[in-house]
Amino acid sequence: MDLTSPIVVGISRRTCSPDAVRWAAAEAQLRDTRVIAVTAWRGPRPPGGSGGRPPAIIASVDEAFAAEQQRIEDRLTELLGDLAQLRVEYTLRHGSAAAVLLAASVGAQLLVLDSPRSGNLSTLAKSLIAPQVLAKAPCPVVLMPRATDSAADVLPGGALTDA
Repeated sequence: MDLTSPIVVGISRRTCSPDAVRWAAAEAQLRDTRVIAVTAWRGPRPPGGSGGRPPAIIASVDEAFAAEQQRIEDRLTELLGDLAQLRVEYTLRHGSAAAVLLAASVGAQLLVLDSPRSGNLSTLAKSLIAPQVLAKAPCPVVLMPRATDSAADVLPGGALTDA
């Protein structure tokens, strides 16, 4: 890793990870580097055909992949504005989330992950991706905190409640 290495951020297909991608873009500006925003994708499973062979549906899988990539890229543009100006590159990659993130983070300065679904670090093991990536990442990992909806979720001094 060097100071020109990118910051990699995992992008959820469900939420598009707004906090994580905004943080990564801001940090990249401070470090004068680029962001590689990555989403893992496993296409629709084809129905089984006779003789155990899957039917030929390559065109529809390719179309689904392209549509999903465009949907997420459009959402990232809504969140951040001009991706090219911010030096944010988006890519949708085939594979499991952990494998895609680990491969993308080789040589990166940082890997940024969205908060675990529960928002409680004591239940991190219940998250689908974070525990797999934290232990094996080839670079430092930033795990975004849970976003709070109200001031009632924060105790005096800034500590989060278990709400």
